[in-house]
Formats: sequence, C-alpha cells, structure tokens
Amino acid sequence: MKSSLVGCGGISAAHIKSIQGNGQARLLSVADIKIERANKVAAETGAIPYASLDAMLDAEKPDVLHICTPHYLHTPMALNALERGIHVLIEKPCAVTLQELAALRTAQKRTGLKVGTCFQNRYNYSALQLQKLLQDEEKHGKLLSARGFVTWKRGADYYSDDWHGTLAKECGGVLINQAIHTLDMLQLVAGGLTGVTGHIANDHLKGVIEVEDTACAMLEFASGAGGVFYATVAYAADAPVFMEFKCEKAVFRIEGDNLYEIKSDGEITAIKSFEPKDYPGKVCWGTGHLALICDFYASIIEDRPFEIDAFAGGKAVEAVLAIYESAKTGKRAALA
Repeated sequence: MKSSLVGCGGISAAHIKSIQGNGQARLLSVADIKIERANKVAAETGAIPYASLDAMLDAEKPDVLHICTPHYLHTPMALNALERGIHVLIEKPCAVTLQELAALRTAQKRTGLKVGTCFQNRYNYSALQLQKLLQDEEKHGKLLSARGFVTWKRGADYYSDDWHGTLAKECGGVLINQAIHTLDMLQLVAGGLTGVTGHIANDHLKGVIEVEDTACAMLEFASGAGGVFYATVAYAADAPVFMEFKCEKAVFRIEGDNLYEIKSDGEITAIKSFEPKDYPGKVCWGTGHLALICDFYASIIEDRPFEIDAFAGGKAVEAVLAIYESAKTGKRAALA
C-alpha cells in the first residue's frame, strides 16, 4: 500500500521507521509547510516532497495518510483525507474539542474508511499482559483502584517553536500532549471513565507557555473502581511512566514496559522485564509504534475493524476535556 505523511517534525521519524519496517507499506510522499523539512525526509527516504497537504493529495493518491502535525490540524486534515477516500492514522489527540471528535466519528461511519489514533502504548507487552491478568477475577479479585504518574522533563527550549505551549495550536499542555497516553491506558484497563475531578496549573513554566505544565485528577471508573492521576513536565528527566492497579487479592505495577506483581508481604516480583534495544523514537514514547502501524495496515488488508479508531481513541480525548472542564468549573465532570 502507498503511504503519505504530513508533518515532518519529531514524531514523524517513528512513523517513517515503522512504515519502512512494515512489509505492506511504501512511503510515497511527505508534506510540511517548512519545505526544507519535507526535502530532508525526501532525501533520506526517496519520498516525493510537498509544501502542503492539499498540494500532496491533489497530486498523489495514497491509500493511507499519516498525520503528524500540531494538534489543532489533526481533525481538519483527517476529514480532508477521508473525503478523498484515504484511510487516516492520526497522532494523538485525534481531536481537540468534542465537536471535532463528533465530526471525525461521523466521517468514519459515513465513509467506511479506517481511522486510527496513535496510542502505541496499548501494544506494549506490559499492557497486553496486564489486561489478561485482570480478566482472572477468580484469582486476583475485582479491581479496586488505579493510579498513574507521568513525571517528565520539558523546558523552555521544548516550547521554542510556534505551536507547543499555545492554546490555539497545542490546545493544552502536559495533559493533552504527554499524559494522554497514560490516561488512555488507565481508562482502557479499568473499563472506561464515568467522572473526573481535576486541577491544572502552570507551576514550572510561568511566562513561557500559555498552557498547563502540571495536572492532577481523581478518576471514577465504570467498573466501580476509583483512581488518582498526576502529570508534570517539571521533573529532572523523562522518568518511566508509573501505573498501579490494586485488586482485591493482588497488586500489579507497570513502570515503562516492565510489569510487576506486589505480593501481600510487599515482595515485588517481575512478571516481565523488558529492555528493547531498538526504539523508533524517544525511549519515553515506548516501542509500540511499529506494532500499531502494522496492525492498522493489516486491518485495511483484512477488512476488519481497527481497535483504536475515532470512537475508542476518542475516549482519552473525552477524559482530557473533562479534566479541563472540571479544572475550570471547580466541579466534578461527568463522562458518558
């Protein structure tokens, strides 16, 4: 299948490497409003460079468009491609408002095309194994509570471009950018969210960015379990994401892609320690891009649903927007 990509910034490298590692795909063309970036990728890959998405899609007929642009462009570009009969794989978030999310879901249903959202951590060994373990309620009991922590480092240099840290283009801060992956995993494993009570703050980068660098929330899951969540970019390094799930008879912990069980006496047993040598991008992004992208292409070839579509992938967007709403109103925000 022929692939095109729009947005040749940092995250595009993980997509390009995954396209090249997928035997079903060939990178046909790339587009970026900074044509020198598109030219650089073209020189490295043999793809055809373009200075805009419309110019590329007017000239080329890809089967799949990878969208790796600033957040505010994700949904408009996806709708553009879907109207042209092209499947779309969107970097998170797939939308930045509930109205955009509704439009994307409607377009997916109407066109019958594949829409994918890049929550690659769902493909981590630890995440897959944990979900299997939690299905055995007879052995481990019901899930009682979950917690998640994202403590990464982002300084002023990270926000020195024209979109990171802005309300108009990034449409939020640590919550919608770095921490949305962890929120997605928490709601996936615990069975969906019914309500949140959240707070956001700019404690670390006052005067540098317009958006939050720190966020916390109490989470209410449809399973009846509760949860706590904290995220900041004020730490000294990109620490491995920490998630813990307390069941009636067991406690499971994920750090990065390592999965542990905590015994009743406090002993920590490694279920699986994972040390991959070949990351497609930053280590903190995880290793799931190739698996996700291969699965997305396979879903097209096999004509089957892609699990993280506009509906499932949009649940994390709904969670983020609910936390923003709660932080604004000072009240609990409900989720359907």
